[in-house]
Amino acid sequence: MAEAATDSALEACRVARHLTRLFRWERAGGFARRRADVVDRLLQRRHTLVTTFLGIGTGRGSRSAALREAVNELAREIAQSRRDAEDRLGQLRLELRLVRGEGMASGLRGCSGGRVIGRG
Repeated sequence: MAEAATDSALEACRVARHLTRLFRWERAGGFARRRADVVDRLLQRRHTLVTTFLGIGTGRGSRSAALREAVNELAREIAQSRRDAEDRLGQLRLELRLVRGEGMASGLRGCSGGRVIGRG
């Protein structure tokens, strides 16, 4: 039984490290340099790895230092990926507002277009 717990802990550690590499590679722009079908396959692979990771039954006694380290590294990478995604979303919102003509509020005439008073 202890051997099965050790095997599952090793498998969980391997999967966590693989997920960490996928998240890090995505943040580094790795997906941007690939065709859409390749990105779809990578995202499907990541989904499969997450499902596998969640399904691995590591018993209470099998939580090794290596597994804790791998999971902590994965958590940090996911948190950084989330921050980067939220920053990118904010940039896209700003670009969309500017394209729609909803510029920053200028205080002139109470409009957000920033038109100078006296110009048509």
